[in-house]
Amino acid sequence: MVRVGILVMARNKEEFMLKNEVHRLKIVKRYLENEGHEIVTSKMMKSNQEDLEKEMKEMTDIHKLDLILTIGGIGFRESDIVPEATKNIIHREANSLMQGISCFCLQISRKSLLNRGVAGIRNKTLIVNFPEDNKLLIFILDFALETILRGIKMIKSDKSF
Repeated sequence: MVRVGILVMARNKEEFMLKNEVHRLKIVKRYLENEGHEIVTSKMMKSNQEDLEKEMKEMTDIHKLDLILTIGGIGFRESDIVPEATKNIIHREANSLMQGISCFCLQISRKSLLNRGVAGIRNKTLIVNFPEDNKLLIFILDFALETILRGIKMIKSDKSF
């Protein structure tokens, strides 16, 4: 079982004000819970880089989660700040993980070329940026979850010389 935090970037002010679980959050929560993982926290966030960095640091440093998934905020809009926030707080990049996810997504949608998501490790937490497309979320989880879990296992069982 993996302890997970999910951060969803609100598409607009109206969506943020609703404060309900948006469909893309429900999809990911249900999928991970059905796989036996614990959703420790999930949150809808405004596009504010400082707040996002603070939230991810809290999830890694205080709650010591195994995995943080961000949903949305990785495109070309000025408000898409998730990759920058993630890069600012990670200690090590996990480029191949994102490259694999990106290559997979391109088989489904050419719009994936416009995603700038990153993945990386902070302390013992893996952080992965997912796109906001509901359809892609399930495909990505089907494709990448096993590898993500293997990566988390490697992070947790670091046996240095």
